[in-house]
Amino acid sequence: YDITPFKPKPETYYSATASPGQIIKQGKSYLMFFSASTDKPILRTIGIARTNNPDSTWTPDPNPILPLAEQIENSSLYFETTSNTWFLFTNHVGIKDGMEYTDAVWVYWSKDLNKWNPKNKAIVFDSKNSKWSKQIIGLPTVIKVDSKLVMLYDGNKSPLMPSGIKSHMNRDIGMAWIRLPLVTPEP
Repeated sequence: YDITPFKPKPETYYSATASPGQIIKQGKSYLMFFSASTDKPILRTIGIARTNNPDSTWTPDPNPILPLAEQIENSSLYFETTSNTWFLFTNHVGIKDGMEYTDAVWVYWSKDLNKWNPKNKAIVFDSKNSKWSKQIIGLPTVIKVDSKLVMLYDGNKSPLMPSGIKSHMNRDIGMAWIRLPLVTPEP
């Protein structure tokens, strides 16, 4: 492989990390919703990188789709045809006892792939509504199956938070679903 799509760039919202994400074709262009972060402090968000040829370099947008303060990463998109609305499922990174970990799956919605409002969001899963994973919840992937939207996510069934690097290991896969169509709250 002799092509590097793009790399972290100093003094940007993706100065520390730029991890690949879901790709959506829009017209003749391809949009990649990638996970991005800064360092010192570590702040996370989702950005869009663009190309007309996925087997070439990509150009990240100069600004992320949501503020770095949202502390989100690893997203999956779903388009609801009945309302022409995009839904971005992503994990939120929280802090407990000074340790960062994925503590919830959030969803954002927008009518325009290129414009997202941080106020248009809801919590999908966290320790309050998960039956089996009471600490770690993240890495969502959504797939339409018949009249349902199925979400796969990871978690850890331990009643106590695993310490250190262990919080990123020994995870199980969970599955949840909701009947379609997805609807947003009234403004």
